[in-house]
Amino acid sequence: MKTRKGLATLAICVAVLWASRFGPYTCGRLPGFVAETAGSLTSILVSAVLLTTFLFLPVYDLISFMTYRFGWEKSFNPLTVYPGEFPAPGQSPLSQKIKLWLFYPLDIAVVIFFLLPAWMKVAYCG
Repeated sequence: MKTRKGLATLAICVAVLWASRFGPYTCGRLPGFVAETAGSLTSILVSAVLLTTFLFLPVYDLISFMTYRFGWEKSFNPLTVYPGEFPAPGQSPLSQKIKLWLFYPLDIAVVIFFLLPAWMKVAYCG
């Protein structure tokens, strides 16, 4: 089931990338970014990968929660996140409470205020 949840998560992330073209924006009103916004293939790919990477954890955990709530799985199995890049042996992961009140809002804010406008500027205005 983990593979299907991962594929569903990627499908939702790609749907967000595709649906962003229907957003109410104009190229002149999108914030100017220091990064390259000329619309080259590299800048489009980097922007899409960053957006997908930041969206993956909250969307995966939401799908995992929904499959548990609908009774398709017997337990809620979110992705495990450790503080720091390389956790020490025996270190406990971040609790769901910390992820819910700190990690997810910060992650979604970065996506909404920085990565999604950068994606739209590079992909549609470049």
